[in-house]
Amino acid sequence: MIVNIPDYTLDVMDSGKSVLNMKVCVGQGRNKDHAYNLVNYVDSAKVDKPNSHETPQLNSLIHSVDVNPVWNIPQSIVSKEIIKAAMDDRYYLANKGIQVYRNGDKIEDTENINWSEAGKTGSDYEFKQKPGDENSLGKIKFLFNNKSSVYLHDTPAKSAFKLADRDVSHGCVRLGNPQGLALELFGKGSKYELIAKDMALDKPEPTTIYLSPKVPVYITYVTCWTDTSGTLQVRKDVYGLDTVLYANLAGL
Repeated sequence: MIVNIPDYTLDVMDSGKSVLNMKVCVGQGRNKDHAYNLVNYVDSAKVDKPNSHETPQLNSLIHSVDVNPVWNIPQSIVSKEIIKAAMDDRYYLANKGIQVYRNGDKIEDTENINWSEAGKTGSDYEFKQKPGDENSLGKIKFLFNNKSSVYLHDTPAKSAFKLADRDVSHGCVRLGNPQGLALELFGKGSKYELIAKDMALDKPEPTTIYLSPKVPVYITYVTCWTDTSGTLQVRKDVYGLDTVLYANLAGL
């Protein structure tokens, strides 16, 4: 399975051919204007750093799926978005199905928390979005080991797939056809039937289903290639990585 970030697509490959192709949304990049005058960045750079929401390049093995998943909201999103929204609307957390925990204990009356004060120590709280129509992971997520805590997942925000430039997420890969991917990975049988059934239900708890054998996933970044018909394909350099590559090659 290959995800090409600047092409905003996922392909399931079999014997060198794509047997399933779908649109995806990827993480926001630093080069939203697709400029050609970016400055090469290094780890010590004060400016022109990569966007923290960029989808990482990696390879791993998909080992399982969660149907009706819980979203353990990262602290970066909590501090920049969730707490601000809770400050603006005292019912935001309840309306979004977001549960708040402190020291492992669930807080029942989040409407009464003064988030303007609590936000100063937001790391004291954990936020989890329970399964449901508002869950940002949609009805299913595909899990694989990686250091960036990203995964492939469904989304309730379907309108984003109508966009030409789909670098809109916080780093994970949103799938245009998640149930189709589940069918391709698991094949017809009891496991897929359970996935399809649970995706159609509003279950309060996730169902974990293991994939055997595990399936390789490669998240790549390719802006120029020749397709099977010999046509040159070129995509926008949404993360500015061609600039980085050129600068490093020029220094050799």
